[in-house]
Amino acid sequence: MHTETPLNRKRKVKTGCRTCKIRRVKCDEGRPACRRCVSTSRVCDGYGIWGGGGTPYAQPQSNRALSVYCTPVPVGSLSHEENVCFDWLIQRTAKKFAGLFPSDFWETLIFQASAQEPAVRHAVIALSSAHRFDRYRQETLVANRLNEERFTLQQYNKAIQHLRSNKADSSHSLRVALITCMLFVTLEYLRGQYQIGSAHLRYGMKLLSDVSISSPRSTMAPTILCTEGDFAYNALVDAYSRLGIQSAMFGHVPSHMCIVTQDPQTTKIPYIFTSLFEARRTLDDLLNRVHCLKRYHHDNHTPDSPTENTEIVETQTKIITDLILWRKAYTSALSRLDNTKTNGKDKTGYLLLRVYHEMATIMASVCLTPENQNKEMIYDSYTENFTIILSCFLDIWKAWTSITFREQHLSSLVAHSDELKALFKDFTSMSDMVSILETSLLEILENTNNFAHLLQTPDGGGLGFTVEMGYIPPLYYTALKCRVPRIRRQAVRTLRAAPHREGIWNGPLLADVLEEVIAAEEGNLFADDVRVTGSGEGFLPRPGDLCLPKVPAGTRVSDVRVILPDDVSGETFVNYRRRGVDGEA
Repeated sequence: MHTETPLNRKRKVKTGCRTCKIRRVKCDEGRPACRRCVSTSRVCDGYGIWGGGGTPYAQPQSNRALSVYCTPVPVGSLSHEENVCFDWLIQRTAKKFAGLFPSDFWETLIFQASAQEPAVRHAVIALSSAHRFDRYRQETLVANRLNEERFTLQQYNKAIQHLRSNKADSSHSLRVALITCMLFVTLEYLRGQYQIGSAHLRYGMKLLSDVSISSPRSTMAPTILCTEGDFAYNALVDAYSRLGIQSAMFGHVPSHMCIVTQDPQTTKIPYIFTSLFEARRTLDDLLNRVHCLKRYHHDNHTPDSPTENTEIVETQTKIITDLILWRKAYTSALSRLDNTKTNGKDKTGYLLLRVYHEMATIMASVCLTPENQNKEMIYDSYTENFTIILSCFLDIWKAWTSITFREQHLSSLVAHSDELKALFKDFTSMSDMVSILETSLLEILENTNNFAHLLQTPDGGGLGFTVEMGYIPPLYYTALKCRVPRIRRQAVRTLRAAPHREGIWNGPLLADVLEEVIAAEEGNLFADDVRVTGSGEGFLPRPGDLCLPKVPAGTRVSDVRVILPDDVSGETFVNYRRRGVDGEA
C-alpha cells in the first residue's frame, strides 16, 4: 500500500544553527551566522563547539576567556565514579597535559565537546581514570588496580560505541572523531601502548589532512593546514601538529604527515612575538620543516655525496634564516616582558623555547651533511650550542625551584614567623631570610648530587606523565650528539634525576639507551680520567673539560633508533649504525 507524506509536515532538522533548530526551519549553515537568521534580524546562536553565531556575528565559542567550569556538563547522566573522574580531569589531568604552553585543546575544547558529545565525554573520563590510576599506582592494592583498569576500558569502549553511531559523512562527526582520536592517542601513550597510540595518531593526522584544505608545496615540505578562524579546527590543528613533531622526532610518524600552521613561502617571521603561544607555534613549524627536509634528503640521495639539488639547499637556507629571525623576535619579546606581571609558568616556557631553538639550529645546520665526511664528527663544531642548552636547563630549574620554594614554603614561613624569628635573630626582616634561603638553594643547584634530588620537585617525586614535549627531547639529543664527556653525562644524569614521561619520550628508558650508546662509543677511553669519573663537579663544563680527547670517528654511532614495545610488558630495542676503521657501515 502506497502512502504519501503530507505536504505540510515539517522535516526534523538534524543540522544547522541552534536558532534554526529551535524554529524547526532549514538552516543554510552559513558562517559565522546563517543567512536565514541574518535576513530575519534574529541572533544566530551558532553551531555549538564548532563556532559561529554571535552578535555581532563573530565567533563567541573562540573566546579564550571562556571558562571551562561554566561549560554545562550533564552531571546527572554520569555515575558517581564518572563524576569523580571528571572532577579529576578538571583539577589535574587537563592542567598537567596542557604543559607549559597555552592549549585550547586541553584547556577549553575537550570540556565544550564533553558537554555535547557522549563519545568525547567517555573518552575524557577514560583518560582521567587512567591518569588518576597511574598517579597512585604504587599505593593501590592489586584488586583495586584491576577494578580501575576495568573501569577505564569500559569508558574506552563506550566512547568507541558512540563514535560508531555517529554519521561518518557529517563534518561535525568528523571533528568529534578527531577530538576523541587525540584523547585515545594520549590514553595509549599513558598506558605504555606506544605502537597502538602511534597508529591512532597517524590515523588522526591523515583524517585531519583529508577534511582540511591542505596545500603541500613539495614532498620535502610538511602539509600546510593554515588556521581558518574556527576555534575547534584551530585547536585540533595545533594539538595534532604539536604531537606530530614529537612523534616524528622519535621516528613514529612519517615526515610527509607532519603539519605546519603557516605557509613558509608566504608568511614571514614577525619582528616581535606578541605571546608565548605565537613564539611556540612558530618554532614548532620550524622543527617540522627541519624534520621533513632531513627525511626527504635521507630517502632520496646517496649518503656519500653532497646534494646538488638547488631546491633542497635553498630550503635549508630558508629554514636557517627563519631560525635567525625567530631568535631576533624572541629576544625582542623578552626585552619587553614585564617580569612583575608574567607568571612563573610563562617564564619557564620562554626559557624552554630557547633550548628548543638551539636544538633546531643544530638540526637544520647538519641535516644535509653527507656521510662520507663522517657526519657525526660535525657535531664537535656545535659544542657551544650544546653548552647553551645545558646552561638554559640550569636557568630553568633555578627558576622552577625558586617558584616552587615560594609557593610551597613561603606561606608556612609566614605562618611560623615568630618561631623562625627566634632562630634567625640576625635577619632584619622575613624577606631577608627568604632571600638568604633562596640564595642557598641556588648554590645547592651547582652540586650534581643535590641537583638530582631537586629535579624531582616539579613532578612530585614520581614517574609523571604529560602529553606535551618538555625537556626530554633536547636532553636526549644533547647526550646523543655531543661527545664532550661532562656535557653528555650531565644530560643523562638530568634525565635520571627527574623520572618523567612526555608522550612517547620516557626519560629513564632513554637514559638507559644513552648509557648503551656512550659505552659503545667510548669504551674505556675515559675510564681513568677523574675529570669524567670524579664526583662533586659543577653542573656546567669547565674549560679544561673541552680539551679531553675526542671520541674516534670509527667508534661513533649514527641513526640511533629506539623501537618501543607493542604493549606494557614488551621489550625495548635499540638499533644504530657505526662505521668501522675501513669506512664501511
